[in-house]
Amino acid sequence: MTSRKLFLALVTLAFLYVSAPLLFPVAMGGVVSVLFMPILFKIEKRQIPPSIAAAVLTLGITIVLIFPISILTFSAAKSGLAQLQGWRKPVGIIPTVGGTGLRDSFMNSAPVHNLLVSVTNLIPIEISDLMDTFQGLIDGVGSRMADLLGGVLGQVPGMLLGLLVMMVSIYFFMVDGRKLGRLIRKNTIFTSKETDRLLKTLSDTCRSVILAAVVSGAAQALLEVAGCIVSGTPNLLFIGFFVFLGSFIPVVGSSPVTLIVALQQFLEGRKVAGMILLITALLIVMVDNLIRPLFLKGSAHLHPLVAFIAAFGGLQTMGFLGVFLGPIVAALFVTTAEMFMQQSSK
Repeated sequence: MTSRKLFLALVTLAFLYVSAPLLFPVAMGGVVSVLFMPILFKIEKRQIPPSIAAAVLTLGITIVLIFPISILTFSAAKSGLAQLQGWRKPVGIIPTVGGTGLRDSFMNSAPVHNLLVSVTNLIPIEISDLMDTFQGLIDGVGSRMADLLGGVLGQVPGMLLGLLVMMVSIYFFMVDGRKLGRLIRKNTIFTSKETDRLLKTLSDTCRSVILAAVVSGAAQALLEVAGCIVSGTPNLLFIGFFVFLGSFIPVVGSSPVTLIVALQQFLEGRKVAGMILLITALLIVMVDNLIRPLFLKGSAHLHPLVAFIAAFGGLQTMGFLGVFLGPIVAALFVTTAEMFMQQSSK
């Protein structure tokens, strides 16, 4: 019996090693299938075979959700990389009013220059050294962002394969998801009640992490793009993409992006445009607070600090998909820990 278990463990490790590059797209496919499973049940009630219903729903998800987000991500990364390449150009040591782009607008603005002069009056440091420090910090941030976007563009073939794996995973999770649920209930180490609680946590977290975040993020990005159009601010796709991406970050949200875009207009002397974008940033916060609760009713909630760490940790270890998968793993961990603590206290 021991040798059989050892052989099973070795085979399992070998399978995980071979499939490791595709585990995250498969997991994301499972998350998306859980999210849209209620729609599948409604389609099946019309006497449509499960395989056909799953195929139709998978095709719809791909056309309406996956392809548009992938194309926008690629286009925004390409546009953002072109914009951030300019951050590596040197600027003058002593700033003057004028300049182009966020970096030059910041470094060459009179308010920043006056602020740095005030700092040098309080601290015994040369303004040239202080400017070099600020310039190095800004250039470092811009270069890091450019490297990240360049990495996204360089991984396009792998991303296409990952999308294909995710689409196939969505279909098979929808077709065989109920069988997988029964298999888990039959072989789990938890009681049936605890297993149902874990599965409910998974379903609720998928809804809160993906559905609420995607709907709210899309609304925020569209509102910011509208504000940019009204104010005449360029780089709409780049700005909208980072607002959408920032909306997934717990606690912080997209506010840093929207406020920086508004600040750029003020630094360039476009006060009306800056005021429009500042009002837009406030509206985005209100829209986020209105939309998310509509989709989070009855869903699993994580402590803000745990959600923040899970999102950034997932991003660091799993890439873009980690923004979604990190909080889900954290929610399952918290639920499991609570069950063990409740059991040990009895």
